Amino acid sequence: MSRILYLDCPTGIAGDMLLAALLDAGGQLEMLQSQLSQLDLGDWQLDCQPVSKNGISALHLEVSFPHQHHHRHYSDIRALIESTDWPQRAQKMALACFKVLAEAEAQVHSCTVEGVHFHETGAVDSIIDICGVALLLDQMNIDQIYFSPLPLSSGTVECAHGILPVPAPAAALLMRGMQLLPSPLIGETVTPTGAAILKGCQAIQTMPQMQLIAIGYGAGSRNFAQQPNVLRALLGEDTKTAVDDMEQDNVEVLRTNIDDASGELLGQLWEKAFALGALDMSYTPLMMKKGRPGWALELIVPAGRGAEFASLIFRESSTIGIRVTEMKRFLLPRRCETVETAFGPITVKISGDTIAPEADQVAAVAVQKGVSFKNVYQAAIASYWQKQKQTE
Repeated sequence: MSRILYLDCPTGIAGDMLLAALLDAGGQLEMLQSQLSQLDLGDWQLDCQPVSKNGISALHLEVSFPHQHHHRHYSDIRALIESTDWPQRAQKMALACFKVLAEAEAQVHSCTVEGVHFHETGAVDSIIDICGVALLLDQMNIDQIYFSPLPLSSGTVECAHGILPVPAPAAALLMRGMQLLPSPLIGETVTPTGAAILKGCQAIQTMPQMQLIAIGYGAGSRNFAQQPNVLRALLGEDTKTAVDDMEQDNVEVLRTNIDDASGELLGQLWEKAFALGALDMSYTPLMMKKGRPGWALELIVPAGRGAEFASLIFRESSTIGIRVTEMKRFLLPRRCETVETAFGPITVKISGDTIAPEADQVAAVAVQKGVSFKNVYQAAIASYWQKQKQTE
């Protein structure tokens, strides 16, 4: 059975609340501090204390550090994480969370991703929050995260760019496609860091079926009169049957034919579509009218966002017409697991009965070890099935 985590977020989600909830659910604090010490962040301390929020016991986490006057660019944070020798899965999750956060900030400020420099989100506490969550998710062998609808509160938040309405611009971009429920709470409930963790870890917004193992409560810094400001983490094992494993959702499929676009233009459109949140995209060669070679573009996007992606295609290509179809799709959940091989650790993706080693990692290891791609690929699959046999 795979391990899953359900996040109950009645008062929202922030990085420190999630990190505290994972520690309260059984995460190892000593391991966390030891691994985080590899980050070149200067002097900092992690303080975890039990607190009571409206009568509910929870763990409150606070990071203290000397005031720093410089901002960190996305490339700086990426280099910090890549310099560690953390488990590959933890490192990959941390990098993914900061990547989606940098992409959102770049869109907010109309700059390149590499040009993004972080204010609050680049501070030591947020780096600790994101990296700490990634390390604990790996240590606790959590394969998939699920989460509840998020509260849409009112009010403002003060940041480096002034006083802004909540959710903050970057958080709002990251929450696209997520279900938000009206809330009487006033103030920031979903932080950019919290939203980036959900997005970067590919969390699914639904309630799973599980056998409950542990519960953890992470406390927020603010107090609400209406309800306890806590994030509840439910850790369990997936008990779905093979038939239940299949999920379904609704998507919109956009199609158009283009006969006058260069490879460079199509490549740029591809990158921008996925940066905007496309689910899948393909180009198929075809012969168009007057014997002109062209391309059939097919773009699959979340339901309700077809017009947004149509606008992108019109802006970035010469097409003057796009066909849109609403469709239902069936999905198998995916998870990642690291296996040990004679060539070193390899990450494999598991979806139903399909086992697929991470191709980029396999290629890099093959070059490093001077062996063929096929040898590393097959070794990873064999190691996975051997591991499954030992756990039966």
